[in-house]
Amino acid sequence: MPTQPTNASANDPARDGTLLPAALPAFCTARVILITLALGVALSLLLSLVPGVAEERWSRFGTTLWLVTWIALVTVALLCATRRWLQHLPLTGLLAAVVLLLLGVTAVSSAVAFSALQSVGWESSETVTRFVLHNLAIALVVGLLGIWVFSLHLANARQINAAAEAELSALHARIRPHFLFNSLNTVAELIHERPEAAEQAVLDLSRVFRAALAADERVSLAEEIELARRYLDLEHWRLGERLHVDWQLPEPLPEIRLPVLTIQPLVENAVRHSIECQQSAGAIRIECQVGQRSISLVIENDLVPGKRDKGDGNGMALANIADRLALVFGEAASLRAGPVDGRFRVKLVIPHDGGTT
Repeated sequence: MPTQPTNASANDPARDGTLLPAALPAFCTARVILITLALGVALSLLLSLVPGVAEERWSRFGTTLWLVTWIALVTVALLCATRRWLQHLPLTGLLAAVVLLLLGVTAVSSAVAFSALQSVGWESSETVTRFVLHNLAIALVVGLLGIWVFSLHLANARQINAAAEAELSALHARIRPHFLFNSLNTVAELIHERPEAAEQAVLDLSRVFRAALAADERVSLAEEIELARRYLDLEHWRLGERLHVDWQLPEPLPEIRLPVLTIQPLVENAVRHSIECQQSAGAIRIECQVGQRSISLVIENDLVPGKRDKGDGNGMALANIADRLALVFGEAASLRAGPVDGRFRVKLVIPHDGGTT
């Protein structure tokens, strides 16, 4: 699932001449290295099964595997080291750079391997030049096949991204009216109970809803926190001393971007399904925990038996927030909700700097 683009122009590689960052694999990961090694074994086995080498088939397999492994690992290491530069190239330039890098590594590795094999008594029927050219031809074919597979991957990524953007827009269209109607209900209650506070509440609502409408589809964590603060200020007019909020936030807040209206609906759920359902005062705790590769956001409130329902009531369904996080971050993000030590806790885990949990 694509995780970085924030608007249509950033989503389409054809518009800015570059690839989606998510389209270029993170070559340093263990998964990519294992796949590379597996493909190297498969290629070596294929080359050793050609007709005419029955007597030295396994010797050829071992030698080829040794050479292919070195070429593959060095190429992956160089792609890993140059990934930030490569992903800014136009698509044709990127593919050409990758193929040239593969051919360069193949040429150097083949020349070194030829010399090393001869030093241990290997007798070749061809010169070093023909040996290198032979391996370059194989590398070129493999590289072109890789480009074809990569083009299929990129086309699939574009289709997934377009579908995700459409679904994300549909979810936003459902969230914003819901947010407005619940806030208007709050103002309506204030008009009858505290007319003197109604005017200020309307101004608070105006600021909150302006932020919700004016924001891009992805906003900074600071903007989301500010939106939640304004919503709680609005609820304070109605609930008074019954509502206590414990903010546990680092200074400064992490520089991450997340879908708009991610935190505020969870805070709204906490108010609607906890504070409103008890006569005594209740506390909501909002905490941000910063890790090396992820950010954890915790919203916790008093647990009222029988009152918490993920798909009913005024609060937005937790499943909708989980869906939006999945559309933006894929499997790197998660949402967990449930009772913990007599309180209801919702925990969001969002990748930081492209990491995963």
